[in-house]
Amino acid sequence: MLKRTCTAIGIGLFSLATALPLAAQETATLALKNGERPSGELVDMGAGGFILRINGQDRQFPTGEVAAVEFVVGPLPTAAQQEVNQGRPIVLLRNGQVVEGRLVDIGGTHPLRLTVETSGGTRDFNSNEVSQLHLAPLNNRAMTTRGGGGQPQTPAAPAPVPAGAINVPANQVWTNTGIPVLRGERISFSARGDIMISPTASSGPNGSPAVTSRNVRYPLQNAYAGALIGRVGNSAPFLIGTNTQPIVMPTNGPLMLGINDDVMTDNSGSYSVNISREGDNNNNNNNRRGGDRAFPRR
Repeated sequence: MLKRTCTAIGIGLFSLATALPLAAQETATLALKNGERPSGELVDMGAGGFILRINGQDRQFPTGEVAAVEFVVGPLPTAAQQEVNQGRPIVLLRNGQVVEGRLVDIGGTHPLRLTVETSGGTRDFNSNEVSQLHLAPLNNRAMTTRGGGGQPQTPAAPAPVPAGAINVPANQVWTNTGIPVLRGERISFSARGDIMISPTASSGPNGSPAVTSRNVRYPLQNAYAGALIGRVGNSAPFLIGTNTQPIVMPTNGPLMLGINDDVMTDNSGSYSVNISREGDNNNNNNNRRGGDRAFPRR
């Protein structure tokens, strides 16, 4: 913030160049056979299994432990679920079409190229046209549907959010919490901490009106620079700030937290954020503190 024009352009170009490799992957949730559901940036699939980037660190999950790869979290249609229950690998496309076939390779960047072996030969799909890939049955998954019309019900809520705060670095555009959420769920946040959004300007979770400029394109235009924001998957961002009232999730997918700023390279520090689902029995709310909500810029 408040940079000289030439410096801002140079830093902006550098930020864009260095951010491209990270932004080149796709957000996905792995449904593991043991019931765990890690979410992150799907990087690759190799002999060692799937590589998922979670909070900036690459984790490998052996292929034999993965039941499904979900770009869109949600239940399967009845016919597709029957295929999976019978041990047949399938690809569920976003248009509702079901293709019987097994994922054999992941390549490309954005979108990812998904190579699938089908009875008719090898086919390539783009990740932006695929909803889910099922490799094996997952018996503990909530996939029930309504009778008659075959329309899927809202799936049961995922496991309770683990206790402990999420660290949200100020120099990172988005931080994947590793927490999958469902459309309509009510999620509460408790944020604290201070960050530097330039060498001379600080901000709390509500953002800093003193360094907010109408001429800068922020991820969320109606919030102050430096404010804590969230999004689900690749959906539109929403303001969190120090608001502790539950926020209704707009869609299914991995919960992401971020900083409302246009240039991250001169930022430092981090926010500490506790998260809880409505109905959770853990005490994630114990560390909450009140505060005024961030107001839109005038």
